[in-house]
Amino acid sequence: MKYRVFLSAFLILFAISAAQAEYRVFILKISKKPPAANAGVEANADLPAFRLVTSTLDPEQYRYYYPVAPDEEITYIDTWRCYGRTDNFQPFCPNPKDQIAPEANPAP
Repeated sequence: MKYRVFLSAFLILFAISAAQAEYRVFILKISKKPPAANAGVEANADLPAFRLVTSTLDPEQYRYYYPVAPDEEITYIDTWRCYGRTDNFQPFCPNPKDQIAPEANPAP
């Protein structure tokens, strides 16, 4: 009986120490939907056409947590996985695609 308790406690502590946190980072493009053809509303040239947002929320979740106008659409641009914790407002890990060095052109 004591053996089972000791083994169970050991396995639980081992599982906790082996667990690692990870999260996914998304780049979202939030843009205005194009106006209807007969709406008669002119596009304002002073306003940017879209904005890019880096978040841990996917496009569906982002709309529920942050204010997005009804005439705006959210498009998924890129995503990558990060290891570690996200507490204390730590910055997201960099996109690994940006860190890959381009290969030299083997053709002359």
